[in-house]
Amino acid sequence: MATQRDPSRSALADLVARQRDEIDRLRAAARRQAVVEQAKGVLAERLSCRPDEAFDDLVRLAQATGTDLVNVAAGVLGVPPPPGPAAPPVEERFDPTRYVRPVSGLPPAPRPVALAAVGSATDAEELAELVREHAGCDAVLLYLVEPDGGVRMEAAANVPARVRLEWERVPLRLETGVLASVRSGLPQWLPDLEEARRRFTLIGDPETVWRSRAWVPFRDQTRTAGVVGLLWTEHHDFATEEQWDLELVVRSAGSTLLSLLGPGGGAHGRNWTLWAQHFLDVLPGSVALLGAVHASDGEVVDFRFEAASPDAVDFSGRRYRQLVGRSILESYPTVEGTELWAAYHRVLRTGVREVVGTFDYEENSPGLPQHGRYTLTIGKFGDGLVLAWHEHEGPLQLERLRSVQRLGNIGWGEWNLVTNEIDWSDQLYVIFDRDPALGPMSLDEIRASVVPEDLPILQNAVRRMLEGGERTDTELRLKAGDEVRSGRFIGEPVLDVQGRPVRLDVVLQDITATRHAEKRMFDLSERFAREHQVADHLRSAVLPLPSGPLELPGLRVAVRYLAAERWAEVGGDWYHAFTIHDGSTLLAIGDVAGHGLATAAAMAKLRYAFTGAALTAPDPAGVLDVLNRMLTAGEDVTLATAAVARFDPAARLLTWAQAGHPPLLLVRAHDVHVLDRPAGPVLGGLPGAAYGTVTAVLEPGDTVLMFTDGLVERRPSESGDRDDLDYLMEDIRAFTADIDPADMPEALTSRLVPASPLDDTCIVAAAVTS
Repeated sequence: MATQRDPSRSALADLVARQRDEIDRLRAAARRQAVVEQAKGVLAERLSCRPDEAFDDLVRLAQATGTDLVNVAAGVLGVPPPPGPAAPPVEERFDPTRYVRPVSGLPPAPRPVALAAVGSATDAEELAELVREHAGCDAVLLYLVEPDGGVRMEAAANVPARVRLEWERVPLRLETGVLASVRSGLPQWLPDLEEARRRFTLIGDPETVWRSRAWVPFRDQTRTAGVVGLLWTEHHDFATEEQWDLELVVRSAGSTLLSLLGPGGGAHGRNWTLWAQHFLDVLPGSVALLGAVHASDGEVVDFRFEAASPDAVDFSGRRYRQLVGRSILESYPTVEGTELWAAYHRVLRTGVREVVGTFDYEENSPGLPQHGRYTLTIGKFGDGLVLAWHEHEGPLQLERLRSVQRLGNIGWGEWNLVTNEIDWSDQLYVIFDRDPALGPMSLDEIRASVVPEDLPILQNAVRRMLEGGERTDTELRLKAGDEVRSGRFIGEPVLDVQGRPVRLDVVLQDITATRHAEKRMFDLSERFAREHQVADHLRSAVLPLPSGPLELPGLRVAVRYLAAERWAEVGGDWYHAFTIHDGSTLLAIGDVAGHGLATAAAMAKLRYAFTGAALTAPDPAGVLDVLNRMLTAGEDVTLATAAVARFDPAARLLTWAQAGHPPLLLVRAHDVHVLDRPAGPVLGGLPGAAYGTVTAVLEPGDTVLMFTDGLVERRPSESGDRDDLDYLMEDIRAFTADIDPADMPEALTSRLVPASPLDDTCIVAAAVTS
């Protein structure tokens, strides 16, 4: 007998069953969703793309292969696909073959296995072989883009050695498929050989021919990082589904290659270091990339300079080209064990940036400075560090700068027109005689400190800076305390991008002392000019120069006077020649020590005294005795030299005396002789001094030469060990051979040149006529 079912229990059982089925479906859906999410994350990491881009790649792969999305995700992860939810009982299931015609030509197999395979490569060569295997091509070329836009071969698979050597770097000047892919960022699909040859220079031609090829780029986070070349020896068409499939494989391979060669890999790739150097090339200051040096057990034992900025200068003065390749401990052995050394290791371990402020470095190695003070900033970069450092000026350097400012009396100031902040150097306070506790002066205060007559100069300079953005260099007078100072004002505006001034930089030099010195010099020059004019008139009046030779008894006398090149200094050289009552002739020449108006006056006094003494007692020694007594009896000390000669025309007898004067020369028969020199001290030096005389018999045609020391006194460096008189006699011998005796003595005096341009020179030449 059949048991009667309880309707309420039957309804409850159906409800429980439906809820259990719903829970099973939700669990299955959660498992399937988890697989998709995990695959999305793996694919995003492997392809270096965003998660949403990775999900789109999974969907396109499922559509292209006709595979369920969960199965594709499981293939990427390398795990069995989770079971799907139980299908609800229906009378008739949907049969897509009744409505959709099957599509032929799909790729023979999905690519999740290929993506997993290329991601497992341990080096670039293995990666190239895995790409060749899973792309189904005959050869593979892996190129990386270099900083200049060219490409360099990193690895290859099944490529002849000749091609690898010839095409290790593709020249930028060639139009090739690989460079077209780099520039456009798009794949170049080249199934037809002849069409490819018309468009590009082909890698491998002519001996090695691949009939079809594809150049597929891959990217890092921001740009095209490289290109993979896929090469077929037979003709190969690229279906749309296959193109996308190959792009996916290349993107995965590119991500793997960058991981192998990047700073996170086992070693820094050449390309990575080169990129880092190109980046540092545009940075100012001292910045360097340090690579960690590992011991055999993996411990970091040192750091090596991998790249550096062009301005980088280390403690010992090495610049960036000398730094690259050196290690820290090799270059700075005393750093080990310091706080800086600990900071290197902390930043490398934690990745947290640190600033080591005011680090005092001491060196005990010979040939290097002993002390240095720096601030260093350390940041992690892959398996290395980025190091930036700045050297502080030491106390000695700061004191040198202050000394330069003090010596030059130079100060500087900055007026920020945006923030109204003002900054002055210490010396600027000194120039303005301002207490530093009061702080720097505003522009209005500067304006008030300028002398009213010079205010238009300041206003014009400021207008040129503010309105024209020009640099100014002018001079004005400033009120500093109780005095007025002269200053050289150099101002330069700092402009923003719109050309408007945002800051004024000013340098001020106190040139008060210079202007005072210039005024004193001007006053002295005027006084010298007046004195020279008076002295020149006095000399012209006292010492008239004859227009031609003097005809005296038995003698023909030529006189020449040469003034010094320093026009303001009139000397004390003088001469005299005249006939006395007994028919003999007196010749005299002298030189008063010094220059200027007082010397010219002393010269006039001495010449007039000579005339009076000669008329009273014509003996040469007696004349000098009179002159000496006159000079030694005066209150002022006046020193002078002189030579006096008396010529008796009847006996042709020359008697002469001298007082500290150069000797007389005798020119006879184209030769030169020094006349015996009598004793006699300088005039005015010794009261009661005695003067001797010497006598010489002359012959017709002889010439006696008298001169002051300006003709013979040479500088020590010019004369060496030779006597000054030797030079003069040598010169006279050189040109007297060409002089006609009838032209004497004028020809002799005209050829003589003073030894020193700084002193007056007087020359008297007397030729015996009968």
